Amino acid sequence: MPFRETDPVSEPKILLFRPALLTALALVLGTAGCASVTRSQYAAPELPVAATWDQAAQGLPRTAGAPWWNAFGDPGLTTLVDQVLAANADLAAAGLRLKQAHLSAEQARQGLFPSGAASLSTDASKALQGGSAWSKSSAASLGVSWELDLFGRLGAAADAAQWEARASAQDLAETRLSLIATTAEAWWQLGYANEQITIGEQSLAYVRRALELVQRQYDAGAVSRLELRDAQQSVAAQESAQTQLVQARVSALKTIAALLDQQSYDGTELMVLPAQPLPEIAAGVPASLLSRRPDLAAADLRMRKTLATSDATAASYYPSFSLTGALGTASSSLLKFFSNPAASLGAALSLAELNPEKVRLGTGIARADYDIAVQDFRQTFYDALRDTQVSLSAREQYVKQGRFAQANYEAARDAEALYARQYRAGAIPLRDWLDAQERLRTARTGLIQNRYNQLVAQVAVYQALGGDPADATAP
Repeated sequence: MPFRETDPVSEPKILLFRPALLTALALVLGTAGCASVTRSQYAAPELPVAATWDQAAQGLPRTAGAPWWNAFGDPGLTTLVDQVLAANADLAAAGLRLKQAHLSAEQARQGLFPSGAASLSTDASKALQGGSAWSKSSAASLGVSWELDLFGRLGAAADAAQWEARASAQDLAETRLSLIATTAEAWWQLGYANEQITIGEQSLAYVRRALELVQRQYDAGAVSRLELRDAQQSVAAQESAQTQLVQARVSALKTIAALLDQQSYDGTELMVLPAQPLPEIAAGVPASLLSRRPDLAAADLRMRKTLATSDATAASYYPSFSLTGALGTASSSLLKFFSNPAASLGAALSLAELNPEKVRLGTGIARADYDIAVQDFRQTFYDALRDTQVSLSAREQYVKQGRFAQANYEAARDAEALYARQYRAGAIPLRDWLDAQERLRTARTGLIQNRYNQLVAQVAVYQALGGDPADATAP
């Protein structure tokens, strides 16, 4: 109860529970090394894999000293990537999750240190009868508590939170890497659509001129109605194809707008796919490059997190020991507020769970979580290995295919020119010329499609390896 003004001012009293304190200190000294009892040693899972992959002889593109997307020599792509990284909502959310994880880690770490609390109060009272004077009193207290981490529970929990924070940083890097790859693909989809639209307009103008020629011949009675209808059908088919290309362009623009967190995109457009050769190739692809993949790094860190969580669970079944201290004072006058302090120190030992079966189940569940995380890591690794092998193979095959596509286009172009001269000379029917035109359009479309596929495959290689293999700082 608060001290009254009539109470004599006394010297500060320190109330210590000496027997309990001595016992507690002896327990602390006797269990100082107990934290190691529940700490597990991390061992990386064995993942047998060749030092290099099957495609290692062909190697990988190397563009040291710059972000890997600059290797394509497209300033428009570089500008768009910068804009997306600055505006994308998914990336911003990943950044906020990282901030949240860091705060959680700091919060868990605070459990290793003493915590304090303070209170201050004042009140006044007066009897309803008798006309007595007001009685006033004030009180203040300051308390400190500290749980000693004898068996490592708090340390393991703090470690788990720290591993999660580091994994969240890798999640952010993975989101960024995926976002850059998606942006590049959308940019090239736009370029592919625009280039195809331009070629389609040229082809449409060409078949319309052919139709005018056939129409004049038909009006003069030189060709049959069948040839006229064939020419008309060719024009209609090309016009239909143009509408599909226009829709593909709209889809690409909407994708870019979504990446920029906008309703529409009205910026610079890529009109033609980059024609320069893909980045240079150097031999040798060490399998260790996979360690740079953010998703694989995150899986490894979360595996470590579950191990720490398992340790914390195991330690929670050991006794816990806490120290508490308090300093308080009460006075009838704020001027004498600190004249009557009292301090106390207490020690408490809390017994752990005494049900052996509950302990066994709890630790078993925690250990199973770790085993699951190990399997998740292994699967992520093999998925990464597969992605890399597939992307390397795809890049190699598309490069080979590109040479055949170029030869096919050149042959179709020359053949169409010959058919055109022969038709105008009356040596062949119209259908032969129209078929040659269609083969030329198909060959040209295939050439552009192959170029697009090569670019996308190149990005897939970068993404599979967590960035440019020559850049140690890449994502």
